[in-house]
Amino acid sequence: MMVELIVAAIGALSAIAVALTEKSRRENKRDHGVVSTKLDMMGKSLGRSIDRVEESVQRAEEKLDNHINEHAKGSFD
Repeated sequence: MMVELIVAAIGALSAIAVALTEKSRRENKRDHGVVSTKLDMMGKSLGRSIDRVEESVQRAEEKLDNHINEHAKGSFD
């Protein structure tokens, strides 16, 4: 009788461990999907921000080049 109880207890604990592992795996997969979606959204937003910064830098560079050329030529407004 004691052996049967030990076997049943081991079986029950194993079933609980398998259930908890499966639950954890599903939650992890779901969380991974959420994080992946957020990273994709951030990446797209970051790409647009980088494009705006590059355009701003190009405009500033052109203005600075023009200003330096005016000083070099001695033609001031």
